Amino acid sequence: MTTHHDIPTHLVTGFLGVGKTTTIRQLLALRPEGEHWAVLVNEFGEIGVDGGLLADTGVALEEIPGGCLCCVSAQMFTVGLNRLIRSRHPDRILIEPTGLGHPAEIIRTLTQPPYDGVLDLRATITVMDARHLSSPRHREHPNWNDQIALADVLLANKADLYSEADREALQAFVAAVPPPRPLVVETTQGRVESAWLDRPRLERGGALFPEARAFLSAGGQHDHAHDHDHGHDHAPHEHGDEPVTIDTRGDGYLGRSWLLPEGQAFDHAALEALVSGFTGERLKGLVLTDQGWQRVNRVDGEGGLETMKAPPAGTRPRIEAILPETDAQALDTLDHALQQARTDPRHTTQ
Repeated sequence: MTTHHDIPTHLVTGFLGVGKTTTIRQLLALRPEGEHWAVLVNEFGEIGVDGGLLADTGVALEEIPGGCLCCVSAQMFTVGLNRLIRSRHPDRILIEPTGLGHPAEIIRTLTQPPYDGVLDLRATITVMDARHLSSPRHREHPNWNDQIALADVLLANKADLYSEADREALQAFVAAVPPPRPLVVETTQGRVESAWLDRPRLERGGALFPEARAFLSAGGQHDHAHDHDHGHDHAPHEHGDEPVTIDTRGDGYLGRSWLLPEGQAFDHAALEALVSGFTGERLKGLVLTDQGWQRVNRVDGEGGLETMKAPPAGTRPRIEAILPETDAQALDTLDHALQQARTDPRHTTQ
């Protein structure tokens, strides 16, 4: 990597379902003509959904599913990042950690050898939903606090859904943030401005959020809250004509990912009913139905199916669900419902 120097690099962080992937798509739409950008995506589940949703952007993409990038010593992280740098020669890199990850450790790693002379870590963009300010489940979650505390640009996304009370809570929250404060912007659909990428990282004098300090002082070692248990039905790249189901557990959440055979389709009405009835934390995916390709996007009981352009040929449909670990039975119920919603692929519109 000695031939690569000072590549502008950004973290795009935020809790589950706040719109990180949408924000990245908006950023990629702003890239100057002739510049080659790269994206490193990490997801809680082991089957990458976000990577599939970025596949049509024309950028170099690396996916690291099945854990969190706070495990930066993991070989998958370094291999993926090094491969992007060496083979793609990017002019800029965007890194999307899982919504359940600690950005503090990522920042520390990217600013130390061997990356300190290779990457120029600039503004961290944290995406939030101001409605979560009234949710103890979010306000008391250390990762939620860590992500916001390390923001250089704080995007209050989904602003079109805010009540006046939400806006007042956001103003009070920002006022309580000790200086230096991030740039705070209300936005919708992850809309961003290219100038924000050139903002420097705030100098906080090492005074990270207390949870981040505790995490760093522990040397990045995981406690029980960060252990990730995985149950595999099949290896993701084997048996391409068979469905793959993989479970993930960590940080008080359960995840299940389904990677379906190429051409596998769903009855649109049945899938729509299934998605609208999902009450867990997050349900996302890209699936083929008898009405064409659909993006699955449901967060905290809101959202559903969204029509999308057909992804590149050979793309396998995929879905990921994330729920509190107390709702384990709901995953099996969802699995059964998905099986019932599948239909004959010959009856689909590509």
